[in-house]
Amino acid sequence: MSRSRRQRAGAIVAVFALGSALTACADTPDDGTVELSFQWWGNDERAQATQAAIDLFMAENPDIRVEVSYADYNAYVERLSTQVAGGNSPDVIQTDTPFLREFADRGVLRDLGEYVGEGIDTGSLPTELIDAGSINGILYGLPAGQNTQAILLDNAIWEEAGVTPPEAGWTWAQFEAAGAELHEATDGEVYGYTDVGGFSDWFDFWLRQDGKALYNPDGTLGFEEADLVAFWTWTKGLQDNGTFTPAEVTTTFTGGTDTSPLLAGRAGGEFNYDSTAPGYHAAFDGEITLSPWPTDTGSSGMTAGAASMYSIGTASEHPEEAAQLIDFMVNNVEAGQELGVVRSMPPNSAVREAIASELDGPNQQVFEYQESVAGMLSGAPPAPPAGAGSVKRSFTVVYDSFNFGGMSVEEAAAQLIGEAEQSIG
Repeated sequence: MSRSRRQRAGAIVAVFALGSALTACADTPDDGTVELSFQWWGNDERAQATQAAIDLFMAENPDIRVEVSYADYNAYVERLSTQVAGGNSPDVIQTDTPFLREFADRGVLRDLGEYVGEGIDTGSLPTELIDAGSINGILYGLPAGQNTQAILLDNAIWEEAGVTPPEAGWTWAQFEAAGAELHEATDGEVYGYTDVGGFSDWFDFWLRQDGKALYNPDGTLGFEEADLVAFWTWTKGLQDNGTFTPAEVTTTFTGGTDTSPLLAGRAGGEFNYDSTAPGYHAAFDGEITLSPWPTDTGSSGMTAGAASMYSIGTASEHPEEAAQLIDFMVNNVEAGQELGVVRSMPPNSAVREAIASELDGPNQQVFEYQESVAGMLSGAPPAPPAGAGSVKRSFTVVYDSFNFGGMSVEEAAAQLIGEAEQSIG
């Protein structure tokens, strides 16, 4: 990420409970109570819901105390990487597909298969999400939620400008025309959408519309240099007519609501995961709606993936209790009612059914959105290779340089591929 992004990511670390934030796995106090450390990334909305679910767990298990901490995604990954390098992984770790394999290969994560049937129940979880958390047949991550991709839209901006926002069934040409029209209708004050060029996730789904992917199943790069040149030429070109935000706006965006051009009124739409919608609503006075990706191929490129996963650190001195906590967070109906969709749709079918009638506002919106796009989604992709987290960071840094005119698109694509191949071996 650019220097400005690193500074912002580091500055917005939000620690919910300090007890275990920078320590190794929790110990057993003199009174016999087991202390578990649980670390994750997210926003205040997720923090409140997570704490409510954990309070339920501790009420049912008074001999276990859970201390939690959370941070912005980038700050979380940086801090966690430092901890595991020193052998100080938390008991329960929220993991993500970009670094699941890397941490598993480094021996940081326990095999959850040891606890399936003995503390963890996977019977009501989608097979494809279990597969997404498995590497070479070993289960390292249990899905915390099922999500997919979306364009988040500020309805008021589009209505005031008299421009129709993106909707299901649109082509990319329609998407581009609407963005440019919005920019013109607002006298250049608002751009159509936040630029997607610096995020490898969006490049992956863009590739998937043409039957390719960021990574092949064997962990090698699944695209050619020409694909990346085409993508970055496209994203950069859409800045010329105001469809995408310019570099000076784009580089301030770290992926969170506090740096969102959409919420700052600089863009009419923003690509993100549907699981982020409640956070957007919480930080915004207006109305946010969700739309699927445009496509020219008949394939949306969108996937039903694990929004995040729960894993157990190998340094945990209480893996059985950690497994008990993970099972509760995933399978307990009351916990699911507290969590809602802050980690996107519950992966447990019984929990999903139980909360369906109780959801309202943003949570109901995410539920209905996933129901509406279910037929457009492909299965979760396999865990990316070790080093994918570094590739994700390089993607942002290289695009920033290209975006500000530091190199040609061909030079940028060649540099990214060189760095990516070095990162993944």
